[in-house]
Amino acid sequence: MPLDKELIAQLLRDTAPKSMVFIDSTAGTSDPEGMAIARRTHVRDGLSSAGAPDADIEAILEAMADPTGVADPSVRFAIAQDGELRFHTVMGGSMQSDECIRYGSVVDVTPLRLQIPDDELFFTVSAWRGGGDINVFAEGDRDPIVTKHIESDSPYINKVSAGRTSEANLQRHSEETWKQTQSDVAEQITALIAEHHPRVIFLSGDVRAVQLLSGQLSDQATHLLHVIPGEVNTEGASEDRVRHALEVQLDAARRRRNRTILDEAAADNGRLQATGFGDVVHALAQGQADYVFIDHHALLQHSALALEGEPWVATAPEDALGSPVLEEIVATAAIVRAAVLTDARVRIVDPDEIGEGTGVVASLRWPTGPERP
Repeated sequence: MPLDKELIAQLLRDTAPKSMVFIDSTAGTSDPEGMAIARRTHVRDGLSSAGAPDADIEAILEAMADPTGVADPSVRFAIAQDGELRFHTVMGGSMQSDECIRYGSVVDVTPLRLQIPDDELFFTVSAWRGGGDINVFAEGDRDPIVTKHIESDSPYINKVSAGRTSEANLQRHSEETWKQTQSDVAEQITALIAEHHPRVIFLSGDVRAVQLLSGQLSDQATHLLHVIPGEVNTEGASEDRVRHALEVQLDAARRRRNRTILDEAAADNGRLQATGFGDVVHALAQGQADYVFIDHHALLQHSALALEGEPWVATAPEDALGSPVLEEIVATAAIVRAAVLTDARVRIVDPDEIGEGTGVVASLRWPTGPERP
């Protein structure tokens, strides 16, 4: 399911100590039960060493004892406080950042951002001549949050040979039925777009059904459409092949979206852009950042101060504006926290998207300079 952004913001704002675990939850095949036991022992020892209370540890271990409900590979992120499990999610995919087991006032949600670089939605549509399936996914999830199944009850779904004249008539009826069925699928897609605002729509299935559906989609759906070549949803087709095609296109769509935002921010001599660690921290402290683009590895060499209240982040105590310093933490964690608490949207990017060594760039809600309100 999509991440609960309000709960995450609440946990970041709350300065009472919390226990946090980000760990591989892949079951494996050789000895899954033994692996699960070893993993829980590892978490218990790590949290105990970090000073976490026993009640927090037991709350997290109890969650870890349950099946993940997610296909391998997968990762787990959990937060406990005062013996209560405050946040828990299992996400599909291999780990995109280092394991983290800690206890303290500041929750580091960087692993969530690295695991799910874009939490916007996408659709997958599987079309066949008699209908179609539409699934709405949040990136990072392997299970859809919405599923729609459309199927025709017409007897003219399959072409039947019964003499040349009869065959031609049946073929016409079949084509008309296929077209009407895909029109129904197209209407459902239009309705779901209005509700969920996907970033991209993936279409696959029977070649003729794909052709008919593609021709009846709205302009908005057509603009979002990516057709996966071949009848990949036929029996025996590789799920890995479909997943790979989706991941490649999701990454391409994400990069196109990033480029659009960055280009708009850089226009007019960059008056709507902050570039580099210091400038972005300043923009966040002003509540000025809209999108924050982070090259995680480039920021590992920097640290920042996580503050109890506004401006939430500073590079030096004199910039804290009287807000108590909670911890000095790695820059990515401090920037992500400040972004979430000022309603800025975080995008984890590859170095080439913002420039090698730049580390972080922000698009701004209002221009830099004296025009700032």
